[in-house]
Amino acid sequence: MFRVPRQYKDKEVLYRRVILFAVVLLMVVLYFEKILQVLLYILSICMPFLFGGGLAFVFNIIANNLMRAGNILFKIEERKIYRVIANILSIVIVLALFLGFVFLLVPQIFASLETIINNLPETLNSFYHWAYRTSSSIPSLHNWIQGLDLNVLDFDNLSNWFNDFINWIFSGGANNIFGSVYQVISTTFSIVLSTFVALMFSIIVLFNKSTVVKESKGLLRAYMPDDIYEKTLHVLRLIARTFTQYIGGTCTECIILGTLVTVGATLLNIPYATLVGIIVGVGALVPMFGALIAAIIGALFVATESVQSAVYFMIMFICIQQVEGNFIYPNVVGRSVGFPPMYVIVAVTVGASLGGILGIIISIPVCSCIYQLVKEDVVMRLKVKKHSTTSS
Repeated sequence: MFRVPRQYKDKEVLYRRVILFAVVLLMVVLYFEKILQVLLYILSICMPFLFGGGLAFVFNIIANNLMRAGNILFKIEERKIYRVIANILSIVIVLALFLGFVFLLVPQIFASLETIINNLPETLNSFYHWAYRTSSSIPSLHNWIQGLDLNVLDFDNLSNWFNDFINWIFSGGANNIFGSVYQVISTTFSIVLSTFVALMFSIIVLFNKSTVVKESKGLLRAYMPDDIYEKTLHVLRLIARTFTQYIGGTCTECIILGTLVTVGATLLNIPYATLVGIIVGVGALVPMFGALIAAIIGALFVATESVQSAVYFMIMFICIQQVEGNFIYPNVVGRSVGFPPMYVIVAVTVGASLGGILGIIISIPVCSCIYQLVKEDVVMRLKVKKHSTTSS
């Protein structure tokens, strides 16, 4: 058998790696579409487990906070029975929030929209007269409002149009719009099945966290060199810490914003103060833009009672949003993940361009991880250069 002399062993390894890299690159170029299809197919199979893993991560964060609160309030120490109770409570909390949103808020939102559409002519006419009276001190605006003709708008078919639009969405007519979201799960049965599998997988992972972590570390150590293993663990710890702090910071920001909206609406005697505060708080889970969309929905609720109150609500929200967008969000969320506030808006903008709503949500923790890793590498390289300069 042919053997390479010892002095050429390093070159042999280098040549093998270069040839292997060239072959892989050539295969990717020649069969890019087929490789992409295979990867998407594998991703579609793994999607419930990836979603379940993320859900287990959220459950674990809530359980850890419950254990921490129990330790502070009742001096509860880390024990298996208490951990099981905390895990169960975390699952109950998440499911209760989800079911409350689906079965309480969503039906009210659609019912409110339908009410607004049905009452739109009367509401618009009332708003017109209110604006006409209010603008009397501003002649130019007063004359412009006086010249408006509300008869050019046809409200007769708006209710039917709204019902047809809702039916079009839920009957699948909007698949072209939302196809990218549901491209993996195309039928109702597969959605239910995948959700059930993801939920069961998340519960299994949550209650077997120590075993999963131990076996994962053993697998990495067995197939990785020691230096790469340590670097991989460092990256994984950074990712886990960053996402944990980001989720905590986002939830804190949502509570702050929802509380400010509720208090402000209560002080201004705006109808549905608590409800619109909850809607805005939930919408704030989507960074930067979610709160604005939620506020518009909340204004529609308020408009069913009083158009003037809806206008006051939006003015109030814009004022709160300026404080929230410039001070609360960049500082609470940005600092919680060690990400400079000036980069938060950049990360959100890039995430929105690349991945839509999902990109917006995960852009900050992902960019924070990259920022921390680059920062560590820069510090290390500067130390090496300084050491080499000092030695020479």
